[in-house]
Amino acid sequence: MAVVCLNKLISLNMDIAAVVLPDKTNVSRESIANIAKKANINIIEYQNTPNEPEFINKVKELNCDIGVICSLNHKLCKELLESTRDGFINCHPSLLPKYRGANPYFHIINNGEKASGITLHFADESFDTGNIIIQENFPLMEKETMGMLFSRTNFMTADLLAKTLLRYQREGEIQSWPQGEGEYPTAPGLKGDLFINWNDSIIKTERLIRASNPFFNVLTNFRGGYIRIVTGDYKIEKHNKTPGEITKATKDMLKIAAKDGFYMPNVIQAGTWGIYSIKEFIEKFNPREKELLR
Repeated sequence: MAVVCLNKLISLNMDIAAVVLPDKTNVSRESIANIAKKANINIIEYQNTPNEPEFINKVKELNCDIGVICSLNHKLCKELLESTRDGFINCHPSLLPKYRGANPYFHIINNGEKASGITLHFADESFDTGNIIIQENFPLMEKETMGMLFSRTNFMTADLLAKTLLRYQREGEIQSWPQGEGEYPTAPGLKGDLFINWNDSIIKTERLIRASNPFFNVLTNFRGGYIRIVTGDYKIEKHNKTPGEITKATKDMLKIAAKDGFYMPNVIQAGTWGIYSIKEFIEKFNPREKELLR
């Protein structure tokens, strides 16, 4: 999101005082640095946390009107939040207060939501709880994956951020309103691999696979080792087969039983680098009917 938003603001010749590099372990760090250098934008960074006094002083010295946050996994202290004239805008890929947290994309799909959206809000001292500036919603596609949702919300966020900042330049202020109170689904970050339970409903299994594609591995045990189900189709159907059983194996199709239906993989990863179409997987491994996946 930071890369897409930064490119958008640069393309509009926005007056960017500085770009803050993310943590040294962040995969986008080099890309962000290269974009800033190419555009001759000042780069500043913190050592361990943006709440360090040295970094806060750097921001204060910029004398900025407003800051923008994209995908930052640090809570910000009051002094930093007040280091620009009008605070910081945080970009969040859900319709807050629903799905506060690090990974809305996964949970939105995994929970079977029919629609989602993006929110721009003022950052406060907690995660994703500040006053809302603007929101935009959209329906989810039938076979939306995490990667698809991730990509299109990034570009939508960049467009909405640009419109908001251009309006701010004209009007000199930004209106906002408090978030709603109550219980809402959250979006905690994920760590490690995920595993299919073939005793779950076929709908739950299919959502898990889509919600993880392509950033997380969804694994099942095949012949004593794990394979990753990348994508596929499903069918709801009553049956008397054992969950996890391969009920049909032709030269170009596998049919795997779940509690209340069947899953037909289209792409499977076996080993570190072996990503196969279902036809290629069948040719290479010759899976047989009545074999069990666990």
